[in-house]
Amino acid sequence: MVAVVNPFRPTRWEHDSSGSPLIWFTPTATLLAADKSVFVYGSRGSGKTTLLRSICWEDLLSNPSLQIQKRITDFNHIGVYIRLPDHVSGSMGYMRWSEIFPDSQRPDHEFFRFYSLALELIAVEKALSAAHTLRIEGVVTLSASSEISIVASTLAEFPEILFFTEQSPKTFVDLSRALRSMVRRMNEACGRGYVKSLVDKLPACEPHEFLSFVIERLSRSIAHGKLANDQRLGFKFCLDDCEVMSPLQRKSVNTLVRKSRFPVSWVICSVGEAIEAGETFIDQQPLTDADRRVVSLDDRDRPEFQALCEAVASLRVYFSLDQDRRPAVTGPEVERYFSLKTRLGTVVVNDIIETMISRSTSPLARQLREAAQFLHGLNLGHYGLDLTPNGALPYYQAYVLWHWTGQKENFSPVSRPEDFGRIEKNAKAMRAKSQQAWMRRKSVGAMLHIANRLGFRRLPMSGVSVVTSLADGSIRDFLEIMAEIFDRFAKDRGTLTPDEVLEKFALSRTKIAAKTQTDGIYASSEAFYDGIGILTDSNAEAVMRFITVLGRLTHHLQANFEDPSSLATAERGLFFIDPARSYPANALQIELVNQIVHRAELSGYLRATTSKRGANVGEDNEAPKISGFRLHRRFAPRFMFSYRGAYEPVKLTEDILYQVCIGSPDINADDWAKQYARRPASSSQLTLPLMHEAPLSDD
Repeated sequence: MVAVVNPFRPTRWEHDSSGSPLIWFTPTATLLAADKSVFVYGSRGSGKTTLLRSICWEDLLSNPSLQIQKRITDFNHIGVYIRLPDHVSGSMGYMRWSEIFPDSQRPDHEFFRFYSLALELIAVEKALSAAHTLRIEGVVTLSASSEISIVASTLAEFPEILFFTEQSPKTFVDLSRALRSMVRRMNEACGRGYVKSLVDKLPACEPHEFLSFVIERLSRSIAHGKLANDQRLGFKFCLDDCEVMSPLQRKSVNTLVRKSRFPVSWVICSVGEAIEAGETFIDQQPLTDADRRVVSLDDRDRPEFQALCEAVASLRVYFSLDQDRRPAVTGPEVERYFSLKTRLGTVVVNDIIETMISRSTSPLARQLREAAQFLHGLNLGHYGLDLTPNGALPYYQAYVLWHWTGQKENFSPVSRPEDFGRIEKNAKAMRAKSQQAWMRRKSVGAMLHIANRLGFRRLPMSGVSVVTSLADGSIRDFLEIMAEIFDRFAKDRGTLTPDEVLEKFALSRTKIAAKTQTDGIYASSEAFYDGIGILTDSNAEAVMRFITVLGRLTHHLQANFEDPSSLATAERGLFFIDPARSYPANALQIELVNQIVHRAELSGYLRATTSKRGANVGEDNEAPKISGFRLHRRFAPRFMFSYRGAYEPVKLTEDILYQVCIGSPDINADDWAKQYARRPASSSQLTLPLMHEAPLSDD
């Protein structure tokens, strides 16, 4: 039997089984396409590479999914995609330039000349190749005489190029071949240690001079039909995977960006936070806002990310159908082809609580329903205490008001029917919008408390908000979750042919069953956790222990209904590091901990983030920003913490982190996390070693 093709796998955003990447032109891509240079940052899977490719000429020329949205002639530049690790040896950033040039007062400037020239050669070679291909395809106009003139003037200005080619270049193709040869020789020189002898054979030009010389002439000679006569085409060089650069390499790129003016601009793309010093080799001239814009893909707001998820899912589903089954669509139409709201449904916290209560025989479930019915009967819907669109009662509001003592953040851990009187009294304090917002911030925390009290270890999660929240800003993670949901959808329809399953999934306008979604969500979370075990580096076991303990700790911080502070300060789990230690500083241990945290973040298991809130309960909201990390939201189902992630800070000391990462294999991680979560905020840290433990069982 032929297996059903899962339209969401493989889960790289741009994948398509036909070989053509699936690319959605996002609003962020419009920012990148502007004249100013842009630095783009984002976690792995956030769509950086696809974003770059959506403004570069190769995909604009030939990609079917992009062609229904944009054309090359929609832009006043030609985008050129460059993935540096494919072209520039990593050793370029780590040569001992002071030994190569012992007489130089600034050996780092010698490196800058060398590395900058390598980048410029790559950029020019790719720009010439683009111009050649686009002229052949009839997209741009460029006369043969202009081509010959540009090549001749380049060789006249930089005759050293002839050293790297057997025949004098006449065309763009010839010159491109010579430039590639130069880069290969520069790579080879770094690897084999003959940089000094090669430098004398390279063009003796200042950084940016070669790039500016060629692109200025090319820009004056090339055009496309949509530009007015007095407009010129620019070239935008899109550098991907720049996180692999050394500090000197990054400084060199910053300097090129600082020197660039139309027709040259850049997009510099890196994994990580949107924090960069902007240091250049030009004294007293760092990068400023006038030189470049900084864009963080991790800072997309929820509606923007949800719209992006829908567009990517629509492309995947649309192009998974046989061509004769696809309706003719434009870009705006295909963006909404697969409606997430229709297919996943709109599910909110009270809908999830309603499902749990309907499945529970606990007396508490009956009491919660009575409390919610009592609250609904007060007719305070205009206070934000009404039914959900699906008809669920105001459960979490009733739970919060039931346990709130009426003081600022004081909650009782006890649930007694005789305390129902609090509900009406406290509900009347919800008149102010600020109080209603205060209540909403505790919604998921209340849900976790209710689930814990009722004995649930598996929440009935479904809906577009849950799925996109769990993706945590990553398109790749969104596709992973959708792929697991599709697998279960297909399994439930085993009597259908693969084509019929695809068509039913793509063309149906009814909601996918909640159980199918829940099963897929939990399978995705388990697969994400299991992926830690296949890491191949020496830190894999420590990373596994580290993630496991943080997952347990986050669960106990958020879901422990016996701890009043877990509702008073809901969704704790943004961890930040206090350098305080209970032992003398050990540089080796600290470095090992840093390696493990960095490895976990690089693998996508952690999210670096900031908070303006203090780390201790009761601190005011004017506290300065603190930097820390939290677990990726895809772990939320497995460890049973908030699918919205964590927002409230928790302090960890360096020695606690060392215990978490390196601790003894003899102590239960869940016991440690439970004990640590219960400690008073002012108490000293525990000293129990740790181990990773089997997952919590599902009910």
